[in-house]
This record gives sequence, C-alpha cells and structure tokens, in this order.
Amino acid sequence: MRKLILFGIILFAVSGCVKKTEKFVISGKVTDFNGQPIDSVTIRLKNKAFENVYETLSDRNGNYALEVDKGNYYCLYAIKLSEYRVNRLEYWTWNVPVYEDIVINPQYDRMEIYGINVFEPQVTPQETYMLYFRPMSLLKTLEMVSKQKVDDKKFQTAKQTEGLLSNENKLIDMSPNHITAEELTIEINGVAAEIVGINKVTEYARGFLYYGYNVQLLKPDNNRQLKLKYDKISVTLRSSETGEIGKGEVFVKR
Repeated sequence: MRKLILFGIILFAVSGCVKKTEKFVISGKVTDFNGQPIDSVTIRLKNKAFENVYETLSDRNGNYALEVDKGNYYCLYAIKLSEYRVNRLEYWTWNVPVYEDIVINPQYDRMEIYGINVFEPQVTPQETYMLYFRPMSLLKTLEMVSKQKVDDKKFQTAKQTEGLLSNENKLIDMSPNHITAEELTIEINGVAAEIVGINKVTEYARGFLYYGYNVQLLKPDNNRQLKLKYDKISVTLRSSETGEIGKGEVFVKR
C-alpha cells in the first residue's frame, strides 16, 4: 500500500511538472486581387530551418485554418501547385508571432513579393521603417524561359529557379526595372504609410544575384499610439511595367 501511495505521489508530481503547450489558430481566406476565392491552395507554416511544420489546404471558398503551438514562426506561404509558374507565383508572410488567434489573408497572383525584411533606422525620433523586398515577375520569368528555350515542364516542376535562369554574370533579372511610390501601397496595421524613398539594390543569394528594393516609409501618426507588441506591414505592388500585382506581409516586433 505504501508503495502504491508513494508511486501515486511521484506520478502526480511528474504530471504537475509537464506543461501543456498552448495552441492557437491561424485562419484566413485566400483570394486573387479581384476578391475571388482560390481553392485548393496549400498553406504552409515554416520554422527557421525552412521546414514545413504545419500544412493545410484552402476550401472551395478560399478559407483555411491551422491550429498550431504558441511561438514564433519564420514564415507562412501560400501556393497552388497546379498553377505555380503557369499563371501564379506565391504569397509570403514573414516573422509570424502566434501568441493569440490571428488572421492572415493571402492574396496573390503573378507578382511575388519575396523576402521582406524590416529595420528601424537609428535616428530619433524613430518615425520610419526601412523595408527590403525582392519582387519577382512571372511575365519576366517566362520571357527568360522562352529566350533560353527551357522546357516548360522542367521549369514548372523545378524546385529552384536559379539553375534554369542563370546567365554568364549570374544575374537573374525577374524584378521590374523601376518601381515608383504610386505603384506601391504599404500599410502598417491597416493604415497607409507615406513612402519617402525607393532604391534599387543587388542581392546575393546562393551564388546568384537578384534585384531587390529598399523602401523607407513614415509610420502613420496614429500608429505610435497603438498598444501593440507587433506591427503588421503589408506591401502591395501594382507594376505598370509588367501589368502584374503582388502582395507580401511581415510582422515586426515593436
């Protein structure tokens, strides 16, 4: 009897030390830029190692939901595999903080807004963000595929674009040649931010060069009053050069 009681005490003590991981739900609706839902879109949540840790599909109305453990995640992305590199690219949200139920509504088409990074310049008052992203045009990509006579099926199923589209200078030019403030809509927590500077830069990645853009923006006045732990920044590009639209988002700790 004493052994049973002692075992019960130990079991209770051990079970009391095991904390259940809190779970929250990421949900949303996948649409195009006309507001039409996109079904059968794969939604994946990744860790810093770029591994898929959660995955689901959007339904016929474009809706999806993921129940995930509490924590920070590297990115969430949406891709419709049957349309990838045919008539759409991908949607990305970066630095996803899951400490409550959150809503992320992927919206994408032929322009991909990839690799958004944000920092706050060390100038007081801290009224601006410096934002970097790499826009990738499906139109320009398909033109390169045609010019280099790459097999369409090979291109559509390839895991990486780099090996297919590199040239002697190792420059892969998939971005619009120019971007203006009129073509960009950048919102912080749903409020439009004023763009004060745009600079085209070259990015090195895995042995190749790409074009990207640094954009400096003013934080909306009312944004400084919000008692939020994170700013959600949404970037929408409507390229007059290619006629394509793309969107990407990122969470920034305040």
